[in-house]
Amino acid sequence: MMQDSSDRNINQVRIDLRGEALARREAIPSEKRSELSASVSDKVLHELDILNARFVHCYISFRSEVETRSLIDTMLARGIRVVVPVVEGDGSGGTLVHTEIQGLTNLRTGAFGIEEPVEQTPSALEALDAIIIPMVAFDRHGARLGYGKGFYDRFLRGLPCDIQRMGLAFSVQEVAAIPLLPHDERVETIFTELERIAVTDANTQTIDEQ
Repeated sequence: MMQDSSDRNINQVRIDLRGEALARREAIPSEKRSELSASVSDKVLHELDILNARFVHCYISFRSEVETRSLIDTMLARGIRVVVPVVEGDGSGGTLVHTEIQGLTNLRTGAFGIEEPVEQTPSALEALDAIIIPMVAFDRHGARLGYGKGFYDRFLRGLPCDIQRMGLAFSVQEVAAIPLLPHDERVETIFTELERIAVTDANTQTIDEQ
């Protein structure tokens, strides 16, 4: 099927937004990124306390993403069960599998250079309270861009709608608007080092927590 010009235009806009936001994220110095990540994590932990969350899905941070290792360690120390995503095989199938972990001491490098547990215990996800999602770019309507592989869109589409979807990013990754494609899945809450953004359909409520 031929792609019409409007689809090509949308795809190019998304490519440009992704590249620009990623460049801004990668320009944050490592020490500063750690500091900002800690602020993001504090907000997330506060939210999990409000939700009384006991079972959480969380990515293991990669390159310049909001760091999650300390967040995962804190959740485990608080008795929260944690599941992490693993890219299946070499990633060509576009599928994530999900494994419960007890810590982050036994990891290996998997597909795309992303760390994953050596020992994997596949976990059912229906009882999840929240999913913590990485983002390359986001807008205030809950739209997000990842790396363009669609892993999280496929994953989120198959989950119950009452599981809280939390996107993590630095404030420099915000863009005015992301043009959506039919397969795109939104997040419900966005956490940056500056604020918690609660998405309500096309409108958002910003809560400054500094």
